[in-house]
Amino acid sequence: MLRRLLAFAVVVLVVLSSAVVVAGARTKAIGVRRPDPVLLVHGFRGSSQGWHSMIETLEAKGYRASEIAAIDYDSDHSNVDVAHDIARAAAALRASTGAARIDVVSHSMGAISSRYYLERLGGAAHVDAWVSLAGVNEGTVWAYGCYVLTQCREMVPTSSVLGELNDDFHPAATTRYGAWWSPCDEAIIPRGNAELAGAFNVETPCLDHTDVRTDPHVLAQVVQFLAQPTIGA
Repeated sequence: MLRRLLAFAVVVLVVLSSAVVVAGARTKAIGVRRPDPVLLVHGFRGSSQGWHSMIETLEAKGYRASEIAAIDYDSDHSNVDVAHDIARAAAALRASTGAARIDVVSHSMGAISSRYYLERLGGAAHVDAWVSLAGVNEGTVWAYGCYVLTQCREMVPTSSVLGELNDDFHPAATTRYGAWWSPCDEAIIPRGNAELAGAFNVETPCLDHTDVRTDPHVLAQVVQFLAQPTIGA
């Protein structure tokens, strides 16, 4: 009797082991869809170090560290030059993760250079969602205070770079655009210039320019926006 019980137990273990192997192989074959990798683009005189809150929020939602890249660039360069830096960083992120498309989240002046990447350097073909946090989408009169600098001249409402991006702007059919703006932003004047016609525009609570990038409520909304289905999927 004992031998029969042992034999039966062995058979059960073999069957269960086989089922686990088959299930694992099936899961591997089907694959678990990972979120699009995220490229973070800071603003004027900022750095990648300013994205701690966003990175923590993304990782809490299941993003791997390898799926998040925060670019650093020279703020003394023009936004057109920075756009080329973004193009290289985006290509590197896609290559390292194997992802066909990524998401881009920008802050302040980073909205200009990242949009230039999307709309003038072919980036829209590789970007599922683009997010602007307190972005200089329609310019800011604040930039007249540092007009001697190239990047500041590109941030005034009448700049040729913004004109090139905004004249007859239509969001790419394959890319979702989102812009979060604050009614209390002291850096974007007029404050509504952080909105972008044709984008999903969200007015935040009364936050200052930097807090739009770190506010937990805003970050939760952004992550939810990024998680929406890919256009055409």
